[in-house]
Amino acid sequence: MMERSGKYIQNSEIAISEEVQIMKTPSWLRRKFIYLASYIKKHPQEFVLQLLTFALLCLWIYVGSKKVFTYTEFRASMIRQPFEDQYGVMLSYLLPAVELALGVLFIFEGTKRFGFWLTLLLMLVFSGYVILALRDTWGGIPCDCILEFPISWKAHLWVNGLITIGCIVGLLLDRKIRISHQRKLMMRLGS
Repeated sequence: MMERSGKYIQNSEIAISEEVQIMKTPSWLRRKFIYLASYIKKHPQEFVLQLLTFALLCLWIYVGSKKVFTYTEFRASMIRQPFEDQYGVMLSYLLPAVELALGVLFIFEGTKRFGFWLTLLLMLVFSGYVILALRDTWGGIPCDCILEFPISWKAHLWVNGLITIGCIVGLLLDRKIRISHQRKLMMRLGS
């Protein structure tokens, strides 16, 4: 016989906390949510790193596959950019391959750090191109046809900046977490 008294549930004269009762509930979604909340509370840095990793994985797979699925349009837009047509053709092959490969790097733990570094490098290159376009280096802003999202060139520069900051945060967190794990391992081996 169960009887509620305060925050405990009395079950055959044994007091069971509500938290224990929640864990015993059959709701799969509730158990997963509680586990996730507990993980975030215990490991906030790892959670932020995983969130950044997942966001960059989705970003690169999206932009790379969009270029592949609309390749004819993408190639034409690259040829209309303010550099030689041969570079546009080369970039029309190279960019989707690099972007999809970057997405794959974020899938595996061993290549994630390399993915952050390459993303950082690519964002700096893309941002440099956007800055040149905004400064009217070519006598006008190139067509908006290569922008992945329907935003202005200035907004694109801000997005690139946010991605760059995300990469730097990801690299710093990855380093901090690796050092922490190495210290814990050394302490276990030392004792």
